[in-house]
Amino acid sequence: MPSDLPAGLPTGAVRRVARLGAAGAGALGRSSLGELRKLGAGPERRAEIDAEVRETNAERITEALADLRGPLLKLGQILSQQGHSLPEPYVRHLARLQRSAPPMHGTLARLRLRDELGRSPEEVFEIFEREPFAAASLGQVHRARLASGEELAVKIQYPGIERSIESDFQVLERLLGLAGWSASHPELAPVLEEVRRHLDEETDYVREADALEEMARGLADDERFRVPWVYRELSTRKVLTMERLDGMHADELLRSGASQEERDRLATRLLELFFFQTMRLGFFQADPHPGNFLFQEDGAIGLLDFGCTKRLDPAFVEAHRQLYWIPIDDVPALTEAYVRFGLQDPGSESYEEQLDLLLRLQRLDAARYHDDHPFDFGDAAPLRELSLCLREQLQAGLAHPEFTLYMRTKLGLYALFHQPGARVHCRRVLEPYR
Repeated sequence: MPSDLPAGLPTGAVRRVARLGAAGAGALGRSSLGELRKLGAGPERRAEIDAEVRETNAERITEALADLRGPLLKLGQILSQQGHSLPEPYVRHLARLQRSAPPMHGTLARLRLRDELGRSPEEVFEIFEREPFAAASLGQVHRARLASGEELAVKIQYPGIERSIESDFQVLERLLGLAGWSASHPELAPVLEEVRRHLDEETDYVREADALEEMARGLADDERFRVPWVYRELSTRKVLTMERLDGMHADELLRSGASQEERDRLATRLLELFFFQTMRLGFFQADPHPGNFLFQEDGAIGLLDFGCTKRLDPAFVEAHRQLYWIPIDDVPALTEAYVRFGLQDPGSESYEEQLDLLLRLQRLDAARYHDDHPFDFGDAAPLRELSLCLREQLQAGLAHPEFTLYMRTKLGLYALFHQPGARVHCRRVLEPYR
């Protein structure tokens, strides 16, 4: 990927469609050319050509998503977690989007900081590194140090990112309309609106600062987790200055040779954190991709990026808590719970289809919380089945906005556990909330 970009990023719908379309057309062209090259080739050569095409297409599509940033880059980050269902080259290349993307020009970053804080970086910090150490969908992060010695992470939002969000949703709505989904699945509208609202919220770093401080208060008595301290006087709606945490990301942890026991322990902690957030705090980090966790030397886990959070209604919290403990084969009790939960409408024409899908979801997900043995997340088959079930639920009109985001977050955690092949005793994790 390029190390330096000109000031702007594509923000208009036409420009963004053109950039993404070019990547798609290139992938289609390479695939077609690959089929021609395979004519008359032997089995080994045909396999080599297929591998070459997949590798190049994965690289070019990743570059396009990184260049566009915004919602399309976030989509790439989500896809990179699908190691259980995507071809290996796509998982490998898209994984680069977790913590890196083409940075904005160094001069533009300095100007952005000066405009927001009213002073140049040199006036604010003793040290401010020109090159970012992390860059993602909405902004990039620079190392800095105060004269008093505090080591900081300064997140600066890309200029024009709000316009790119508007453009991407225009594109998405057009594509859904052309595909007939908007008319045949009007229930998707509130889900899309929920996603759009969260992306809009992520552009407000004051809101993220609030979320960081709220989560820090919620976890104040748990030394297993660390949330960065926010420097309010050096933060605005477009700049967020916080304590810099050290540690390894998931891929670095794997390369370090962490034992199976260590992998299991860290995955168990993250699942415990998820249920503490959703069942005790009623407020959770809704973007569990690997770049948002730092595994520290003393065993604590640093939590990063609270741009995407979700507050749950107390009725939702109680309903979903009860749903876990209903026996898997108690169909009448589960049916009643689905209606009470607002997941199902008894008057719906697709009631039976929806009920079958919900019962299937119960078997694929909740069953692991009834089993008195560790669940092996290294097995890709259950994750594929669960992903497919959630996709079919959307298509069948089971599009409860809160439940959809909740399940997407949990599936993201499962995908994170799959990477190191973690084994987690899920029942014991959930037992405190019976």
